[in-house]
Amino acid sequence: MSRTTLDCFEPDIASRRALWELIVDSLRRVIVLGELPSGVHLEEPALAAKFGVSRIPVREALVRLEHEGLVCVEPRRGAFIVGVSEDDIHDIYELRLLLERRASRRAAERLDAVGLARLKSSVDQMDEAQRRGEWPTMAEADVQFHRNLVLADGSRQLSAAWARLAGLVGTILDVLGLECYGSSSDALHGHQRIIEALAARDADRAEREVCAHLEVGEREMREAIRSMRAKGASA
Repeated sequence: MSRTTLDCFEPDIASRRALWELIVDSLRRVIVLGELPSGVHLEEPALAAKFGVSRIPVREALVRLEHEGLVCVEPRRGAFIVGVSEDDIHDIYELRLLLERRASRRAAERLDAVGLARLKSSVDQMDEAQRRGEWPTMAEADVQFHRNLVLADGSRQLSAAWARLAGLVGTILDVLGLECYGSSSDALHGHQRIIEALAARDADRAEREVCAHLEVGEREMREAIRSMRAKGASA
């Protein structure tokens, strides 16, 4: 296979995680970076050989990536890269805004001390990871903060809708960690302001803080992905 198809990522197979999840992570990463451009055919036999697995986990991974909108699986033709554009980033954050605005209002009404402690723990983890420059850890804690915020709403359907975005958001934050987090004061302060509003049981303020935080996040995400791809093109 050529560099434009499969050689741009290295498999990282570990028994502690499902094989298809590891394949999803690897493919999602190179798709976000633009190393697998739109239209590339993802052939199951070649992917299975690359990762040293059967075609079953490969097929499961492609189903998940199709669910996330990153690939398109066509009958009798196979899977093709769709990719992630700046418009896609906007759509992702627009969906997050719809879900997390609602979740923040409900959380302000019902979040207990345990729930607040979980949110604070995520921010503490982000703080420590930022000091150490451990961007993957910071990205994981960031996603966990917002997952717990949505879970506090108590709606299974809302949580399921948000979970569809979580893997992609986490990968983008991981890949673009330095660009997204390195120069951003809102990475921590925005989360802290949300916690303060929730602790005060102020639903209006919580909603405003979530909106402001996601607005900043979208802008920085778009700038970061543009910068990272420009670096890749010039390398």
